[in-house]
Amino acid sequence: MADRTQLERWLGAEESGQDDAADEALVRLFAAIPKVEPTPAFVQQAVAAAWQWRVRRRRLVVSAWAAMLVLVLAGVAIAYVASPRLAAAGVKALAFASGHAVPWLVAYATVAMNWWWTLAHVGGVVASALVTPARAAAVVGVEPFGILAFFALQRIAGAGRLGDAQI
Repeated sequence: MADRTQLERWLGAEESGQDDAADEALVRLFAAIPKVEPTPAFVQQAVAAAWQWRVRRRRLVVSAWAAMLVLVLAGVAIAYVASPRLAAAGVKALAFASGHAVPWLVAYATVAMNWWWTLAHVGGVVASALVTPARAAAVVGVEPFGILAFFALQRIAGAGRLGDAQI
């Protein structure tokens, strides 16, 4: 109950604008709040759980390193024992695959490049046909009419009703 009265005194001092009294009431309010301290049993349980977690983590790290070491050693042993037999088969498989795949890749790349060269040539011919002084003057002359048409469409589209448009 004492905490509630301390709280009401602090809030009353804050509302009335008495800063010094409000600060003093706030100090008293925090002094009246009971301290929370853990029991010895809780501390013992928390410390025991932390130590168990730490031991479990160390065991897991040691197990992971041991498993990695075993796998690396097994891989090295297998590579050392099987490399003379597997090396010849690997080289033969690579030679077979590259011998059959590389000509097809070169042929496909050649066809693709021929298509790109054809498209570039067609684009160049079209550009040279369109860019003449007479056509350039026509485009420059028609541009203002296009701009005016877009402006008129914007005014019409922005009007609330079709009859409100003033062009």
